[in-house]
Amino acid sequence: MSTDKKIIFGEPEWLDAYMKSINESEAYAKAAKNWEGDFVFVTIPDGTGTLTEERRMYVDLWHGKCREAYYVTPDKPAPENVEYVFSGKYGNWLKVFAGELDPLKGVLQRKFKVECSPKAMAKMLRAVKASQELVKCTQMENVEYP
Repeated sequence: MSTDKKIIFGEPEWLDAYMKSINESEAYAKAAKNWEGDFVFVTIPDGTGTLTEERRMYVDLWHGKCREAYYVTPDKPAPENVEYVFSGKYGNWLKVFAGELDPLKGVLQRKFKVECSPKAMAKMLRAVKASQELVKCTQMENVEYP
């Protein structure tokens, strides 16, 4: 992004920028060309930064593209049959955003929790490169993680 305005994590502009970053990433498109799934990413406050309330983001990924992304609210819930719920403390998410923690390793280290079927877990574990590229898409310019 080539703007001086800061994009704040937790604001709608951040999720819009993330979706754009995914859809413009050739590396993600290549790594995830045969993968699909939808997520609710849950960020849990832990005293790190200024995040004081849980954030839930719905992201629909389809063969290397993001078809939809929005913050989950009472007025706009996630679909009932979402494939993955991926949750973790904000401090751990910050490490992911900085490229210091791989989210799949974070699951194995119990820094993140994934709720999904065993079949969906196996599918996710086969998509390590897609996961890594998805994380790179969070590393955008002018982003502030309060």
